[in-house]
Amino acid sequence: MANKRVINWSAGAVIVAAVAWLYLFFNPRPPAIDRSLHKRVGEVLAAEAIKLLEPGARLIAIARSKEPFEVPAAAAQWDGFMRAIEKSGKNISTTRLLKVDPLRITSVPQNDFFDLIRQAGSNDVIVSFLGPPLINDEQLSKLAGKRPRILALCSGAMPRQVDLRKMFERQLLLTAVISRTNAPAHSAAGSAEAAFDEMFQVVTPANVAALPALADARP
Repeated sequence: MANKRVINWSAGAVIVAAVAWLYLFFNPRPPAIDRSLHKRVGEVLAAEAIKLLEPGARLIAIARSKEPFEVPAAAAQWDGFMRAIEKSGKNISTTRLLKVDPLRITSVPQNDFFDLIRQAGSNDVIVSFLGPPLINDEQLSKLAGKRPRILALCSGAMPRQVDLRKMFERQLLLTAVISRTNAPAHSAAGSAEAAFDEMFQVVTPANVAALPALADARP
């Protein structure tokens, strides 16, 4: 009887282990992110925005909503940004949280960004965690020279897919935080600041030449 009980328990344990293995095989957990690095991304964007924020100007933020898909890296970036803004004593006047499918290219809908620029004051600061304003030439002409101060996170392959140089020339971007093309898959730096410098780069009109060439550019 005792042997039979042991066999039953052993068989049950094997079944549980097999079910757990199958679940993990078909539902693999994504690798853990470096939250301190991504919080630093948000802190850097906040610091750059504060530099441009004049008295009376509004701070407008565009970020990814946690619904229906939460992206841990984006959540950490937003957390770092919010904490840095609060610590500085500044306030965000308008927040646009957009529902974004993580399987699609990250961007702000063209008309949404155009309307936001059109409604903003020339000295207002817009921080986009979802890339630069991808507006067309017709929309650009309707702005009649109005240019709020726009900062954008352009991570991943975006700097090689979007002509950021032209956006700087048209004054649709004042600051871009981009992923470095030679960045390692994971940083081994000992601090968030060092990891940021290894993985990302801040681009302004002063160093726009640091932008990588577009992927479809011909020599």
